Amino acid sequence: MWIIVLGVNQLWLSAAIAICAQVVGIVRVRNISVLANTVVLSVPVFLSMVLVHVPFGQGGWHLALALTLRFTALMSVFLVAATAITVPELVKALYRWPRFAYVVGSAVQMLPQGREALASVRDANKLRGRNTRGPVRSLKYIGLPLITRLLNAGASRAIPLEVAGLDRKGPRTLLVDVREGRVEKLLRWLFPLLAIGVVWWL
Repeated sequence: MWIIVLGVNQLWLSAAIAICAQVVGIVRVRNISVLANTVVLSVPVFLSMVLVHVPFGQGGWHLALALTLRFTALMSVFLVAATAITVPELVKALYRWPRFAYVVGSAVQMLPQGREALASVRDANKLRGRNTRGPVRSLKYIGLPLITRLLNAGASRAIPLEVAGLDRKGPRTLLVDVREGRVEKLLRWLFPLLAIGVVWWL
């Protein structure tokens, strides 16, 4: 859809793709979250396009509208795709580039993990009866614990990444092939024959 929108670059096509993507998003998630996020992203773009193109020459409104609709179509398709792709599926699809997969997965998960950590820090302050109002108290009781928790979470992922072989050179596969030695190959043929012989003898 991105290639079609950017390649054809027609006002009617951008509008049609944006509408279709929004309908798919509403049907898929059963709410207007995709539409709301698209509007939040598109309104500033529209205002900036109006400020840049409208004051200069004729056709400024048409150009501003065309650029905004193109951006809206691109964002609509991206947000609908984001609702259909889970983080594990995205990282699994990028397994051939492990470092890039880790960076993408960490970036996508950063916001929800930050929200969970922030909620946990706020709950801890409420349980202790602390007043977190004001810049000094909020920095002391919310900001610093939140940063510390996020840094500790990042450091705790270092050992599993090292065990998983993130720094190992060479191609990556979903399963690492086990090299079979001569003894293993001999036993692999010997055991079935031995089992058949035992059954035949009994």
